[in-house]
Amino acid sequence: MASATKLPINLPSSLQRRVLLLLLVALVILAGALVGRMVIEELRPAAAVRAPAPIERSSHTEIERLQRRLRVNPDDVAAYAQLGLGLLQQVRESGDMSLYTRAGAAFDEALQRDPLQVDALVGRGVLALALHDFSGALEWAEQARAINPFRAGILGILVDGYVELGRYDEAVATLQTMVDLRPDLQSYSRISYLRELHGDVDGAIAAMKDATTSVSPSTEDWRWTMTHLGHLYFNRGDLTQAASIYNQVLAVHHDYPYAREGMARVAAARGERATAIAEYQTLAEQLPLPQFVIALGELYEADGDLTAAQEQYDLVTVMQQLNAAAGMNVDLEMALFNANHGTDHAAVVEEARAAYAERPTIYGADALAWALYQNGEYEEAWQYSEEALRLGTQDATLHFHAGMIAKERGAVATARQHLERALAINPYFSPLAGPIAQATLAALK
Repeated sequence: MASATKLPINLPSSLQRRVLLLLLVALVILAGALVGRMVIEELRPAAAVRAPAPIERSSHTEIERLQRRLRVNPDDVAAYAQLGLGLLQQVRESGDMSLYTRAGAAFDEALQRDPLQVDALVGRGVLALALHDFSGALEWAEQARAINPFRAGILGILVDGYVELGRYDEAVATLQTMVDLRPDLQSYSRISYLRELHGDVDGAIAAMKDATTSVSPSTEDWRWTMTHLGHLYFNRGDLTQAASIYNQVLAVHHDYPYAREGMARVAAARGERATAIAEYQTLAEQLPLPQFVIALGELYEADGDLTAAQEQYDLVTVMQQLNAAAGMNVDLEMALFNANHGTDHAAVVEEARAAYAERPTIYGADALAWALYQNGEYEEAWQYSEEALRLGTQDATLHFHAGMIAKERGAVATARQHLERALAINPYFSPLAGPIAQATLAALK
């Protein structure tokens, strides 16, 4: 089994940080740079994309102001770019996928008037990330980088694209350049995620804490970052610390959906299933994201209400069909979802193979391994499960899958090792898989 490793991404010294920040403030003032970020949370664990920090331009008032500005001057390329970025951020907050089309149209209007409009190129790159067109995101980012090689947000798009294509060494190298250029929310949050991928959870938490202190608590940036810090604690089974962080976010913004989801996960982990179900029902109604609906379905299933669970799973399929119609590539997400909840296992294997071919990440390998396991192809499943664990990622689900696959191969000692590791990482990792892991481990002893 791979061991946790320290990710070799170095932060500048305090003096270097101050000098860099002063220089960068001047550059930002001169350039008027805008930065976008990933605009929607996706299914776990396949979608673990981290992208640039959010822009505070998503309010209806700001978008209306930009639209008025464009009515007066329909050739204002900067306004088109800003409008597109604002619409992307609004998708994150509203879940309205139709805004992707509007954002893309705004960027196109800017680029038709000025093909070198760097904010629009950046926006196109962020939109490509949101739609899971990671090769396209790299292309847009390289175009922007050719115009402005010193803009950290462009490097962030490259990092995200590399990560989601399984090009981890390139992601690490690019991120080092990014953090040397601009140590801030964008770079800290990416350091956190890459450290998490490489099994350095303590380092991931430290970097995310740096991210939380780099922004004001009055911003959505801070709420997003704090919530992800809470997730890091939850994923290592520290419910007390996770709940404390989620509550800090909710004290500032009582209705922040991602922190509310965090508290729902804590409630489920504590055995307060009715509370968790009620909260997920509300979340799914207010912001119908697949991650909320899947969690609700699994809680219903764990509670024995299979009819209600299936209703949620059917809804996920419809939602992802709508996402695909909006231009989002959801092949990997659906492969993992169908491996867990589908019935045509042979078809899911083919679906997972195609998804892995496009996105050969550790999570793509895990989805294929689990699909093969469900189809009874244990030897090949084990090959991909080993690949999924190659970075030393401390993810309970990865180890659960490895343990179950090893069991079917007759490798009892290896099965025990991975199942014990899954439960040691986070005994609350899934209301369905957690009890299976415990029961299987007990049967193996």
